Amino acid sequence: MREIALVYLDRSGGLQKFVHDCKKYNDSKQSYAVYRFIISINPSDIAELDATLGNYILHKPIQAAQIFQSVCFIAVKTLSLIEQLQTEAQISILLKPTHLPPLPSYVLSISAFPFNYTSQRFYMSEGIVIAMGTVTKYTQGARFLCTEETCPFSEG
Repeated sequence: MREIALVYLDRSGGLQKFVHDCKKYNDSKQSYAVYRFIISINPSDIAELDATLGNYILHKPIQAAQIFQSVCFIAVKTLSLIEQLQTEAQISILLKPTHLPPLPSYVLSISAFPFNYTSQRFYMSEGIVIAMGTVTKYTQGARFLCTEETCPFSEG
C-alpha cells in the first residue's frame, strides 16, 4: 500500500507540495519536535489505484495516515529533506479528503436516532453542529496548530 500511496502523491502533485513544505521546515531557524503535514486526498482517485487503500482512507483514516506517515518519512530520509528529523514518529500527517462519496452511510444525520456512529471514520454532517468545551481557569502554556492557509507550515 505504501507504493500506491507514493504513486498517488506523485500523480496528484502532493509529493511536490510535501517536498516544498519540507524545505520550509529545513530552512527555518526553529527546531521542531513534530513536523506537521496536511495532505489533501481524493478518495475516489485512490480507490481507482487501489481499492484496499481507498477503503482504509474512508473507513480507517488513522491507519491510512500511518501509511502516508511511513511514505513521507522514507521520502524525507531518502531525499535528505529535513536534517533534524530522527524518527518516523516526528512526522504528523493529517489527511484531508476533498470529498466523500455521496452515499447515505457517509452522512451524519442528527435526525437519525439512536446515534450509532461508533467508527472513527469520516462523515458529512447535515444540520447545525455545536460544540462546547470545558472551562479552564489556569493554563501555563499552550501550543495551537493552525489549519488556516495563511499560517506558516499549514499547507500540505
